[in-house]
This record gives sequence, structure tokens and C-alpha cells, in this order.
Amino acid sequence: RYAFTVMANITVYGLTWLLLNFQTDQPDHMEHLGPQDVPVFRNLALIVVGLGAVSSLIFHLGTKEKPNPPAVLPDLDETTPLMHKEPLRNPLMLWKDWLLEPSFYQVAVLYMATRLIVNLSQTYIAMYLTNSLLLSKKYIATIPLVMYISGFLSSFLMKPVNKWIGRNLTYFVGILVVLAFASWVALASPMGAEIYGAAVLLGAGSATILVTSLSMTADLIGTNTHSSAFVYGAMSFTDKMANGLAVMLIQNLHPCPTELCCPACVGFYRWVMVLVTGGIAVAAVATLCCIMVWPIRVRHRE
Repeated sequence: RYAFTVMANITVYGLTWLLLNFQTDQPDHMEHLGPQDVPVFRNLALIVVGLGAVSSLIFHLGTKEKPNPPAVLPDLDETTPLMHKEPLRNPLMLWKDWLLEPSFYQVAVLYMATRLIVNLSQTYIAMYLTNSLLLSKKYIATIPLVMYISGFLSSFLMKPVNKWIGRNLTYFVGILVVLAFASWVALASPMGAEIYGAAVLLGAGSATILVTSLSMTADLIGTNTHSSAFVYGAMSFTDKMANGLAVMLIQNLHPCPTELCCPACVGFYRWVMVLVTGGIAVAAVATLCCIMVWPIRVRHRE
């Protein structure tokens, strides 16, 4: 699932790079985004919607569901007992039972912090590139593309690394990579081509913590798959709420309320990138320490 999500994003940013790089009706000096790029993003939106519609159509037409086989009643005779003794089963975990599990909240906070790092960094990377680093518009396609490619490649290492050092340390390694990116952005203010190196760090670190946090959620659910929809829904709810509130807070702190960007926003987006990666990473490390002290387990049956 994650691999195909990354492939979809790589396709989008690859198309963005092609459309921006092969504009033939603009002079060479127009390197920054402006009204002249409206047709580019219009065409990009139409292409993406078209690809999605075709893919959905192929899925619905090409995927056949297997019909459920008819139920077959067993042969009964005079020796068949009237009462069947069923083995004792563990009590089912209902949605309200999850609310009494401490591990549920541990994983929820860790997943929320992970999604904040991933989503907010992807949201503000374009503004950081164009307004803080003053790079040309091609970078808003190539830098996210590098991030997704590095994340996609690093995801292949998740399984062997998890087996070698475990989930907690794998997540910690990913957080260290994210912190390395935040330190690079904070200490190296003027950046040019070296932003590609920082993008590799952010992409690899984000992929590592995201895949590992999803694995921790699956570990929490375990065999309680009948109520897994509530767990995943609750995780997604906290993620969406936290991201929405974070974006509102950042936008309210924007130093240029009356215009798109002013000299004050040059440093603003730089520190936004530092805080949404490094600052939230510190909170994620604190949550990870709690999980290492109190491991993920369901206490419902104890």
C-alpha cells in the first residue's frame, strides 16, 4: 500500500517537473512562480484526475469478486449430539474497550506526531523552497520527487532492519534522520543544490517513521481484527484534527497577513520547517520512550 502511494506521488511530481521544465511560451528569466504558471497547474490537475478516473475504471471492470459458496449442512444421524461443545474463546474487544487501553493512547500520540511531521513538511516544503531559499520553480517538483524516491527506496530496508533491531529502535533511527534534516535547515540558511541532500534525509526519515508507526498500530490490534476499523479510524481522526489545527496555527502566525509574502516570511518558512520536523520529532521521541518503558500490549484479557 505504501509503495503504491509513493509511486502515485512520484508520478504527480514527475508530471509537475515535466510541465514546468518544458514551458515553451515563456521567457527564460521567469524562474519563479506567478500567474503565468496557472495553465501548468490546470493541466496538471486535469491529467491527475484523468489518470485517477482511468485507474478506477480499470479496477472496477477488471476485478471480479468471487461469489460466496452456498452453505452446506452437515449430515446428521442418530449419533450426532444435539448440543455442540464449543471451545472457550477470548472475549471480543469492542470499540469502548480500546478506550480503556493505555497502549491505544500511546500509539495514537506517536502516530499523530508522525503524521504531523510527514504532512506538515510536505505542505510547507514548497513555500520554504520558493520564499525562504528563493529557488526557481522547478525545485517545487524536483525536491518532493527526491523525497519520495528516497523514502520509497528506504522502505525496502524496513523489514530486515525491524528484524535486526526491533520496531522501537527502527523508529528512533528514523527520528534521528528527521532531526538531522531539521538541524541542517536550521544551521545552513543559504542553500542551493545541497537542498537535495536535505531532501534525501527528510524523505528517508519520514518513510521510516511512517511505516514503523503503521506497523506499531498493527501490533496493537493483533488478533482483534473485528474492531480494527475503530482503531484505524481513531488514529486517522487524531491525525486529521492535529494537522488541521497545526496549519491554522501556522497561518495565524504568518508575518505577512495582507500579502502573499514579504521580507519577514523569508525566515518564517525556514523556522516552520525546523519546528514541524525537529520540534515534533522531540515530542515523538518522548512518546517512544514511554512505549519502551510500557510496551504495546492489550490488557483487556488480563
